[in-house]
Amino acid sequence: MQNLIISKLDYQRLKQRIVQAQSDPSVSRNQLLNLARGVDQATLLEPTEIPANVVTMNSRVRISYLENNKSLELRLVYPEQVNIHQNQISIFAPLATALLGCKQNDIVTLPIPSRTVKIKIDQIVYQPEAAGDYSL
Repeated sequence: MQNLIISKLDYQRLKQRIVQAQSDPSVSRNQLLNLARGVDQATLLEPTEIPANVVTMNSRVRISYLENNKSLELRLVYPEQVNIHQNQISIFAPLATALLGCKQNDIVTLPIPSRTVKIKIDQIVYQPEAAGDYSL
């Protein structure tokens, strides 16, 4: 995981969710540790200082899988907001953790069993901070 850029508000919320998830058997220990490590090493900014091209919590992003060029739009959310039918994925999902803090046009490598998948961030469709929605 690269050095993340996250808002101070997201930092507080993520730290709280990480503590809560430690007792949740549905959350992978490795995934939890990966996210915790990234959050602990993150560059913290005020929401008004977050660059508009950075994937943050509650961002909607369009990604494409480089191996087959299939695209998908999804939203990074906290666990209690997950809605698979609306492509809202938990920050504890490996894909969401890999995207958090990355920038538009970045290529993200997602390790999965037996191989890795390369994903391009094609567009940040909506970012709360850029839209002035600082409380999301």
